[in-house]
Amino acid sequence: MRATLLIAAIFAGCLHTQLAQAFGVDVCFNDPTSGQAPIRNCIGVEEVCRTSNLSPAEQLQCRVVATADSMSGLSGTNAIIGGRSLVHSDSTYLMAQLIGYTPWQAYQMMIYDEATDQSDYFPFDQNGAKMMSDADIAECRAQWGPAMQQHCLLITRVMSGVYKFNAPSGGMLLHLHARFSTTPEAPPVAAFPTDYFSTENAPNEPLVNNLRDWVFGVRRDACVGGIVVPASEPSSLPQPCGVRGRVLASPQSFFSAGVSRLQIPFESKLGRLIINQDDAGTVVASDLAFRTFVSPHALRFAKPGIFFHALADRASHHSCTDRSWFYLLPNGNYTSKYDSVACGQGSHFLWHSWEQGADQSSDNLTPEHQTMRPALGDVYDQLLAYATALRLPVRANLDKATIIDRLIVVLQIYDPQQRLDAMVQLMQDYSALPLPGHGSSATLTPEQWLDAAGAPTLH
Repeated sequence: MRATLLIAAIFAGCLHTQLAQAFGVDVCFNDPTSGQAPIRNCIGVEEVCRTSNLSPAEQLQCRVVATADSMSGLSGTNAIIGGRSLVHSDSTYLMAQLIGYTPWQAYQMMIYDEATDQSDYFPFDQNGAKMMSDADIAECRAQWGPAMQQHCLLITRVMSGVYKFNAPSGGMLLHLHARFSTTPEAPPVAAFPTDYFSTENAPNEPLVNNLRDWVFGVRRDACVGGIVVPASEPSSLPQPCGVRGRVLASPQSFFSAGVSRLQIPFESKLGRLIINQDDAGTVVASDLAFRTFVSPHALRFAKPGIFFHALADRASHHSCTDRSWFYLLPNGNYTSKYDSVACGQGSHFLWHSWEQGADQSSDNLTPEHQTMRPALGDVYDQLLAYATALRLPVRANLDKATIIDRLIVVLQIYDPQQRLDAMVQLMQDYSALPLPGHGSSATLTPEQWLDAAGAPTLH
């Protein structure tokens, strides 16, 4: 009982921290007064652990190190004050520009992609320095709307509902979503990598398909877990989101040994996905509510950010979620069976260190753990499909394989400063506009960068 309460307390503490590891945050920024290097790997394990070529004893030791370092970030006991993912952020931003989105359109998708991990976004420069003060960020959010200052467009509002440790809102499921089964038994095994939107796979992948339908205008809202009211008969109209009084239980083990009595009893309330919930009220994932909440950012570029994040995490966490499923109970609620070993946090944290900052070749990683290339490919495909749906001028002679190959070369660099610098150089090699405070953009004021990116003028 004491151990159960301890683990529950750890996770409760996680709910109040905005920095966490995911497929995700790999470049972290230290407090400049800490005396530590300004940029570090978010999961601080050495290169010797960043391989699947480990003996059982070595893997156990590396899991302990990865978990301990990750938990220090979650509990706020280290010097980290921020960070971002070079997959969810920089790579998505670059691929979007190469496909034909303007830098401003790409930036909006990027910041809402990153905010889906950490609940909000504000910029750091290439040296790991925060580009806006806490007071300035707070003022922007207090005055959010067309009357706010131009530089406020660089950040997002807080979106507490999509945060990865917010289980009741449905936010947690955006990052770790089990497959759906029509019975209590596991659905057919899907090979990795796979097409989550195929006729064969879509019935077992409700979350990413529900989000895609929301982004592409098939429906006007997104649902918790992708769960809708079961249809009594075939219909071409989208079904409403699951009944709010019902829940989806997602019990998960903390330890990779799969000790069932130490499972964390996560539970999400069905209905529309909650974007944010605070004293001002609740913002749900409907076109009308979300448009009002994010404006003057554009709804049509904020929605894809959430979708791209969940899609990339589906690949990143596939070793867990391919082996996990949820199903409908007779009482109208849903419950899940998460694999107690593959979904344990020791495995989770170590496997994330096998992504950014790790050699992605088959000599270093088994195919199951080469997740970055499939994730980038999935996001690229959806970026291209969405640009076509919006009738944007898609660039001719795109070479998806070469673009992703060049991204992988950068993303697998172990040293975080070198990895970030190489990403900026890659953007400049492609003649893309670097992020604010990066590369050739470093000399631009926020207002000058926004103008160069094609952002609207406020006031």
